[in-house]
Amino acid sequence: MSSGEGQSKEQTEGNLIISPLPEGVEPGKMQVKVIEQFNNPLLQRKEVKAVVYHVGLPTPQRLQLREELAKALGSSPELTYVTHVYTQYGIGVSRVEAHVYFDKNTAELVEPLYVKLRNMPKDQAKKIMDEIRSKRKAAKKPAAKGGG
Repeated sequence: MSSGEGQSKEQTEGNLIISPLPEGVEPGKMQVKVIEQFNNPLLQRKEVKAVVYHVGLPTPQRLQLREELAKALGSSPELTYVTHVYTQYGIGVSRVEAHVYFDKNTAELVEPLYVKLRNMPKDQAKKIMDEIRSKRKAAKKPAAKGGG
């Protein structure tokens, strides 16, 4: 047995472990690998954890992640909400947590507004936030005038 045969494929440089890319992952392309799925019948959704490989690319935006996750799970992007994205600096790998609902009505009822806004195009989310702010201002003005 030579000195290289019993070692794993990971190479060590000091305390840093350099691991080769998983099979099928190419630099410059994004790939989604679903790690865990939990079926939550009470909230009528699947809670999904996945790893996204984006070596040589910046961290993907939520809209892009939403579409790729929906494609990997065979669902609709409108029913998929990315709740968290954890990226480690310089590696090109992100952990993603998402909720995939069985129907749109349940998603609208259960998912918080801030998550829905984060999973929309920025111009659409800004428009909704402006509407909410103007309604709040309109509600405050009559109360301020009557305080006299």
